[in-house]
Amino acid sequence: MCVLGPSIKQSEVIKQEWGENAGDVERGVRNLQDMLAASPYLPEPASIDENILQLFVRGCRMNLERARTKLKAFFLTRSRFRDLYEHISLNDPPLSDSCKFLDIAPLPKVTDEGYRVTVIRVRANYADSCADIADAARAILLVSDARMHDETLIAGDVFIWEVSNVRASLAAKLMAAANAVRRSIYLAQAAYPQRMKRIHVVGARPFLASSMQLMRSCVNEKIRRRYYIHNKPEDLLDHIPAKVLPKEWGGQEDSIESLAKQWRHRVAELKNYLQNLKDTCNATPAPIMDSDMYGTVGAFRKLDID
Repeated sequence: MCVLGPSIKQSEVIKQEWGENAGDVERGVRNLQDMLAASPYLPEPASIDENILQLFVRGCRMNLERARTKLKAFFLTRSRFRDLYEHISLNDPPLSDSCKFLDIAPLPKVTDEGYRVTVIRVRANYADSCADIADAARAILLVSDARMHDETLIAGDVFIWEVSNVRASLAAKLMAAANAVRRSIYLAQAAYPQRMKRIHVVGARPFLASSMQLMRSCVNEKIRRRYYIHNKPEDLLDHIPAKVLPKEWGGQEDSIESLAKQWRHRVAELKNYLQNLKDTCNATPAPIMDSDMYGTVGAFRKLDID
């Protein structure tokens, strides 16, 4: 496993913050299983790893109505947007090319608050042919799926985008793929059991201003207030402890390249799990229309993300 959970003390603090009492998670899981069993458009509960259901219960702070809404979106968006989830390997094309463009690495240790930090770094000297924005989004979502298999109790998510190696040509590609970017960000908010705590952007140059505005426009005001802009990676030490950060940024963890390689290996190990998740979601019998995705089912714009 590439991720470590919080300490016993941290776990107790997180549970207390959420108001989680003994038996609450088990009751929440049963509630979600009942919802799955009652719907002809959702997978059978026996086909879903129970850890996923636990993550939704806890990621929604024990709010079962929100957990049901997000879980529906998790499965139905995969049926609607199958192109984002069609590849389950980071070692084969086209996503292997994305790994020559991006390092994607959820970090092993959590912060003192119990947050999981995920690093997404644009690699130096990447080939323009590897910088496909839609495939990059697919690779990030694939690592997110793999992490869900291993993740334990965490208090929230922190994302670090290190973009100092971005060339001006990429900014144009990003704007050209605006729909794919918006769709992926909406999915991350509305269909995953994460609680976004902070987003750190490192090394953004002036020509990325429009790209930054695009990404900020896809999240609600609460998340926009959680954006932090840094000139250099060392500034992250003011926000994240050294024990969590990679060594090239003044931290104590392995290098980003090494951690990203470990995640590529972990995704390969979880091939059967990821294939089963893909097949299960693709078996959804009813077509899901865009009006549904952005309204009742997905509730992308209505859902209060925390």
